[in-house]
Amino acid sequence: MTEPERAASSVIAESGDTTDSVDRIEAAWRRERPDINVSSVGIVTRIWRIGRHLERHRKQRLELLGTDRVTLDVLATLRRSGPPYQRTAGELMHSALITSGGVSQRLEKLERVGLIARQMDTGDRRRVEVRLTPAGVELVDSVVADVMDHETKLLSRLSPDEQVTLVSLLRKLLGEFE
Repeated sequence: MTEPERAASSVIAESGDTTDSVDRIEAAWRRERPDINVSSVGIVTRIWRIGRHLERHRKQRLELLGTDRVTLDVLATLRRSGPPYQRTAGELMHSALITSGGVSQRLEKLERVGLIARQMDTGDRRRVEVRLTPAGVELVDSVVADVMDHETKLLSRLSPDEQVTLVSLLRKLLGEFE
């Protein structure tokens, strides 16, 4: 058993936590391939699985609230920008990680339902300014408050101190990729 594998086993034993399906996968790989370090399975597989669960929960919550992730991404990006809650279409495309065609379609839909207003830049007709309407501010504020409350409850199994530690560790790991 490698040092990371011994440490993981020790943490489980000390914390009194029960094993889960990922522990069984990792143990099976250790049994079948004792020549390789499989300790990453315990971290990567759990992150991947937790991400899928959280994504499913958010999708269901947003559907219940009558919206979706891409719509929320666009509206929330505008709302987080502060008054006058305005960005260019290009900025929204980059922040929401959707294509220019996708952002155009999304903006058209949001404008039709009165959540945003678009305006051509008089100095550069290729530049489109997008602004939240009062109805858009009201919707995004309501949805974000509901989603944050719901996700806080999902994370409540972890103590506040554990959440702080987890945020620190995840930030450190994410820094390797971004």
